[in-house]
Amino acid sequence: MENLTNQRRIASLHSAVAPLRHLLENDSVTEIMLNADGRVWIDEIGCGMSCTDVVMSTEEAERMIRLVAATSNTEINERNPSLAAKLPGWGARLQASVPPIVDRPVFALRKPARMVYTLDDYVQRGIISPEPARLLELAVKSRKNILIGGGTASGKTTFANALLQIVAGTQDRVYIVEDNPELQCSAENMLRILVQASSYTHQRAIKDALRYRPDRIIVGEVRDGAALDLLKAWNTGHPGGLATIHANDPAGMLDRLVQLVEEVVPKAPRYLIAESVDICVHIKRDRSHPAGRCISGIVRVNGLDERGQWVLEPLHASSQTTFHVQGLSQYGLYDTDEIIPV
Repeated sequence: MENLTNQRRIASLHSAVAPLRHLLENDSVTEIMLNADGRVWIDEIGCGMSCTDVVMSTEEAERMIRLVAATSNTEINERNPSLAAKLPGWGARLQASVPPIVDRPVFALRKPARMVYTLDDYVQRGIISPEPARLLELAVKSRKNILIGGGTASGKTTFANALLQIVAGTQDRVYIVEDNPELQCSAENMLRILVQASSYTHQRAIKDALRYRPDRIIVGEVRDGAALDLLKAWNTGHPGGLATIHANDPAGMLDRLVQLVEEVVPKAPRYLIAESVDICVHIKRDRSHPAGRCISGIVRVNGLDERGQWVLEPLHASSQTTFHVQGLSQYGLYDTDEIIPV
């Protein structure tokens, strides 16, 4: 009976999203947003944000949002006016709000990437130049811990997927933690853990990781006190990790880690952050760039100075800057047949 009820909900939901179906099935559309005026906006690869001719009434929007909530076994109403859930069938991440916190129902749908770009693709599109791309490839193979930062919809996850293609070429056992299946890794020996805010947290998933004998621990997005557990894991026999974080620049990525760690301890151990994170890659949206985004900074973390400040070595200023590598060994990377874990 329960299965039948759920099937009916899914069928009703498919009917409710009919006005958006062509956008959901358009691979170039990455985000779909409904504003309070009923107009639907999209973010499209290579085109940026634009308003569509789709208009949803208050009733249509509310019906869709409530059906998504029902399929997630939750409710959205005046007492609980915000919803974070996944759109069944398409796997898109939904963030929705209803009155009284908004005038009319609104939502934002973030679609999972259907196409996995490689580092070579990023080079061909001019988002990153060949030299730093090669440097990042060697960093992954040398089991460096890499943090990818940027603003909302800057392309952090898509770039992480490009690096994960390199990880997949190793024989390492990969342990992935995320709240929505957006990371794509074709590694043969892989375990993906999906966290649930109410029952299974990022912190618990990262702590449990050590019992699953991972070689690399990957986190979709570092967003709370679980950052401390991730840093400890990366620093105690599990190098080669990868994670994304919201930040405005490479130094801000480390500062953000400090803030997250201090959600669980009074004073963040900055030395642990400096020892655990090897490379910070920052990506940002850029309307002037043909691809709509660019790599705005790559730095190597070289510890702390005598004042306790980050010592950062710029490896790449921007995609428009010529980058010269004068011997990879100076960066702790090795251009040899056998990659040496460090």
